[in-house]
Amino acid sequence: MLLAILFGITGLLMVMKPVISAEAVTFVMSAFFLIGGLYQLVASLWTHLPGWGWQALNGALSSIMGILIMAQWPVSGLWAIGLFVGIDLIFYGSAWIALALNLHKM
Repeated sequence: MLLAILFGITGLLMVMKPVISAEAVTFVMSAFFLIGGLYQLVASLWTHLPGWGWQALNGALSSIMGILIMAQWPVSGLWAIGLFVGIDLIFYGSAWIALALNLHKM
């Protein structure tokens, strides 16, 4: 119940103050990229599972992206969310195309 109230208040604040919300969300996302990328980089180097090089590269690129977004913050709040949504839509679109092509073969 408390989480639902928190989500409702957060959503209301984001609607009432969209520019400040975009800046805050961008900062949090860049922190997630930085911390998650560093964790992925260290974990891949530590465990050496199959494909660890790709995982290390992914972690390094995520960390660099987090640093670059933080370096341009708060200005990055104006473009970063649109960029992330655009990239997400590209990947979802390509996944739907792949699914449609596989279903067409059947």
